[in-house]
Amino acid sequence: MRRGTLAATGAILAAFFAVAASAATPSYGPDLPTMALATSDFGPGAKLAYQGFKPPTSARVVAYYERDFGPAVRLGGRRLLSVVNFIDAFADAGTASVSFDQVRTTLSTSSGRTQLGKVFVGVFNEGTRGALKARLVAVGNLIPVGLGQGAFRLLVRIKTKTGTVELAFDALQLDRAIGFLLLASYPKKQVGASTSLLAMSKLAAHFQYGFTVRNLTPPTITGAPQAGQTLTADPGQWAGAPSSFAYQWSRCDGAGANCTAIPGAVSQTYVLGTAESGARVTVVVTAANTVSSIAMPATPTAPVR
Repeated sequence: MRRGTLAATGAILAAFFAVAASAATPSYGPDLPTMALATSDFGPGAKLAYQGFKPPTSARVVAYYERDFGPAVRLGGRRLLSVVNFIDAFADAGTASVSFDQVRTTLSTSSGRTQLGKVFVGVFNEGTRGALKARLVAVGNLIPVGLGQGAFRLLVRIKTKTGTVELAFDALQLDRAIGFLLLASYPKKQVGASTSLLAMSKLAAHFQYGFTVRNLTPPTITGAPQAGQTLTADPGQWAGAPSSFAYQWSRCDGAGANCTAIPGAVSQTYVLGTAESGARVTVVVTAANTVSSIAMPATPTAPVR
């Protein structure tokens, strides 16, 4: 396949699954470039053929990122023609899960797998202007894989003028993102199940890190520390794509220690009352997604007057 074919593969697959992307990741959304496979995941000499965000083709996906490697990348001791990795980010984990289940259900049927195989044949023939005379030989069954919150793999064999090419197609879902991998063998060679699983495990590790919530700057409190005034919690800055923030306000002693949670004070704002007179007030912000969560306190206010 030509390098242009590598870059086109993700877009064609996106059209098949009716998903695609915007040119950027939303605020607090997953860091898709960090979550994609990198040259360091392969053997020495791995070449990056293409990377970048792509424009949307569906409203279901809020961001789409693609990174292609090849030719001649080595993974687990096996030499591959190319590896294509693209990631779809959704607005929430529920939408991502539904979308993943739809893809999995489609590819659990013979007609769905045949359609996928024809997409790949089209990629070969379009990218080589028909010179390889590619035609579909077989599409294997979908095999579940115990990674992420859902994963599977399947194998496609395509006959070309220079020999049969194997394509391992892998998919992984975690929180608000779905990652797809396409591993292509050289003609008359094999991808290998162990190589496909190794690529998926590396992608799963990137996804896990991408959704591990981490605090970058701690929460802060704005507002005058006076009875009757309203305090507001700024959640701070976070990595790891938190999808929700929870708040718990507490009363502390005059030194800002021995803090006790204020019952029912769980909104982003808190109106100071006479009970806080002479006390300092703080808030603990908990950032979370379906993979991880972390709580971080703000520096207490000055004593309430």
